[in-house]
Parts: sequence; C-alpha cells; structure tokens
Amino acid sequence: MNRFSVSRLALAFAVGVTLTACSSTPPDQRPSEQTAPGTASRPILSANEAQNFVASRYFSAMDPNAAPWSPVKIAVPAQPDFVVGPAGTAGVTHTSIQAAVDAAIIKHTSTRQYIAIMPGTYEGTVYIPAASGSVTLYGLGENPADVKIGAALDSEMDRATWRHTVNPSGKYMPGKPAWYMFDNCQNRREATVGLMCSAVVWSQNNGLQLQNLTIENNLGDSVDAGNHQAVALRSDGDKVQIDKVNILGRQNTFFVTNSDLQNRIVNNRQTRTLVTNSYVEGDVDLVAGRGAVVFDNTEFRVVNSRTQQEGYVFAPATQPNIWYGFLATNSRFVANGDGVAQLGRAWDIEASENGYTANQTSNGQVVIRDSVINEGFNKAKPWGDALGSKRPFAGNTGTMADDKLQRELNDNNFNRMWEFNNRGLGSQVVAEPKQ
Repeated sequence: MNRFSVSRLALAFAVGVTLTACSSTPPDQRPSEQTAPGTASRPILSANEAQNFVASRYFSAMDPNAAPWSPVKIAVPAQPDFVVGPAGTAGVTHTSIQAAVDAAIIKHTSTRQYIAIMPGTYEGTVYIPAASGSVTLYGLGENPADVKIGAALDSEMDRATWRHTVNPSGKYMPGKPAWYMFDNCQNRREATVGLMCSAVVWSQNNGLQLQNLTIENNLGDSVDAGNHQAVALRSDGDKVQIDKVNILGRQNTFFVTNSDLQNRIVNNRQTRTLVTNSYVEGDVDLVAGRGAVVFDNTEFRVVNSRTQQEGYVFAPATQPNIWYGFLATNSRFVANGDGVAQLGRAWDIEASENGYTANQTSNGQVVIRDSVINEGFNKAKPWGDALGSKRPFAGNTGTMADDKLQRELNDNNFNRMWEFNNRGLGSQVVAEPKQ
C-alpha cells in the first residue's frame, strides 16, 4: 500500500473550484438553470418544494412532540480542561489525544469537556465513547491542516493486523472508557474487520464537537481495484457539530451512522449532524451511512485515483420512514476530469441484488441545493444505481394537473435524490431522448 499525506490539500486549495466556459462570466457565478421538475435522471425541486428541505427539518426529532435541535456556533473557552501536545510544553496535560479523551470521560460529568490540541501530527486512532457528557476537540493551529490525526486502516485488514495497527502499546485496555469499542472490533467473527471498524476517529459521543482539525485515513491506493473502505471519521452520536475540519480518506471517508453500543446499525434511532466550513475528500462514497447530516459551506472533492471507473459523493442509507437524510447547501462539488463522477447513489443496506422492497428497504435521501457543481460530474446521469440492490436510479418527475406539478417527494417507489438552484457546468440538466 502506498500512503499519501495531507500535503495533497495544498494542491486542492490552490486549484479551488476550476470551471471553464466561453462566457466571460464563470459558470459558477451565473444564475442557476435548473428548473422543476427536471428529468427522471435528474429530478429538480420547485421553489415551493424546496422550502421543505432546510436544516430545521433535517434536525427534527423522531418524536413528533419533541422540538428540533437548534445548534449554536461552537465556542471554545479561554482555558480548556485538557491540552494535548509535546511532553514538557507549558500547559500540556497529555501527550496523546486518546489519553485526554479518556481523562475527560473518566470525570463522569455532564459538563462539556474541552480538549485543545497543539499543532502537530498525531498518529493512531482516537475513539470517543458514549458518556454522560459531551466532548469538544479543537486544534490550536492557525488552520485545520496544523493539527493532523492520521492512520492507515483498511476494511480488508485481518483482525491480527488491525489489532497491531490500532493498539500497539495498549492504549485500549479493560477498564478504560473506549475499551468496549476496541473489544467489539477485535472480537468480530469475520476474517476482516470490515467497514465498521476501519475508522481513524470513531465517536459514539452525543453532542461531540470537532473544530479546526484534519482527520485522515492515509491508506492510499492499492495494487488492485477491490473494495478497500478506509474511513477517516465515523460518528454514531446525536447532535454532532463539525466545523473547519478536513476529512480525508478513500471509500466512505465520512461514515455517519445511528449505531448502538454493540456497533449495530439500528432502525429506531435518528442521529443529527451539522458540518460547516469543511472539506471532504475521497474516491467512492465520500459521505455514507444512516442519519441526518446538513453540510453548509463545505467542499466535496472526488479524487478517484483508484479505478477511474466510479466516484460518488453521497451514499445514504436513510430509513424508508424517515424523510430527511443528507442536505448540502452553499457548498462546492469538485471532480477532476470531464463527467467522471456522480453526485451519489442510494445505499440499500439491507438488500442484496434485486432485493429492494419499497417501504421496507432503506431508501437514501439527499438534497443538494444552492451549490456549485463543476464539470467533473456526469450531467446525463448525475446519480448512480443503488449500492447493494443495484436498482437503477429513478427520479420522480410527477404529473401535471390543472397546470400544477403533483408528486410525492417521499414515494419509496422512486429514489429520493433531488437538486435545487445549483450552478456550474456539472449542474446542467440534459434533455432525455423521447421514447
């Protein structure tokens, strides 16, 4: 396996969202040309329909009588509870992030614990367990790249190799707060650790906050084109906030789930996450899983250096009875090349090939709105066939009655993937040939 480092960010940020056009006005600055209802390959919301897809709807609770989550801006204290940095440095309480997390959880307090991390590279995993209180981890550098958390993990690792990589010096031991997370993975019956245990940073902490960090699974490219999921960040908690964070990986770079303490994806829980001012990079299914996630002012970059055959941004496994999965607004979608990537595909997590059952199988939900999509994305087929069941993408374009558009946005006989008011060459709607 070749490994790459966070230095690849320098090129990404230097290039930015590069769009070309004959006009003197860049495509990303022109008004959107997307109009409802769109096509079966690229369904577009009307302005009236788009009013249903805003952050407050995604942050609603499963209990209809409970108020929606209303996150406020992350605020860090002048004096943190713990400081991670080099030994002997003034103010440093721990030399490893995991040790600081353990210390915060062991306090058994409902008061939020703040962990400041000094600039540097921190090799190895970080597990943040469920607890009575929430944890905030934030970098003290001038930008997110100044604090790097990284490791090379692969879903195809055998358990012995994984144990040696993740726990070489016994940082996860019986009696420590995160032991149950490590122990669940090392005791898997399968030959490999799989997707669920391939994360560099894994949190089950409700109310987790991450700010001004870089989290990287630096597995790199393999010699084959096989299934090598390499998660950078996995979050199972509710009311999670991520701000100014670079999340770099490969397949399933950012994996968000509603898993329980036994590391099982469940059907009776909806987790909610807000991601702002961040950067997500990978080659396949950059953001995957179950739960409600809102991205605001975030860049998604498909690097797709492994196969040059497929590259997807979103792979939601939204439960069929849940209306809200992933929402991206005021964001940027970038892929190198011309029409080489797709915006996403549903993850029919329970279904094998041809096994999709409407109203029973997961039916991923995504809305991309008010964003810029560059020429690297396939205009004719922006959404891919479902992962698992392989059902072809089918968008609901509805019917016209009395000069009004009528359609059910949560009809599980269709995919629930929509766009609204997007700009850029990759946002153009291609007319479908008449049958």
